[in-house]
Amino acid sequence: MKKKKPKQIAALLCVVLLISLYVVTFLVACFGSVDSGQLFAACLGATIALPVLLWILLWFYDLMKKRQAEMLSDLPDSETTSVPCADTQSRREPPRS
Repeated sequence: MKKKKPKQIAALLCVVLLISLYVVTFLVACFGSVDSGQLFAACLGATIALPVLLWILLWFYDLMKKRQAEMLSDLPDSETTSVPCADTQSRREPPRS
């Protein structure tokens, strides 16, 4: 099974939220609640608002990812290469007699 990307996870979450909104609205309308009209209006608003908010969040995610990549590419080469610390360098042991 391949690893899911953050965009895929966000899109699946949005789909689950929209489906649950529709199911709850349908059930409330079937049982004749007093607030079913307000719930339908909220569901209609969420149908538009959730995908727009998801798009904005994914846009910011891509923007931050690109900005981070630019910052890492602007670093000088000396800082990006790893130099082992003095403690981790291999040391020769003196010969034993």
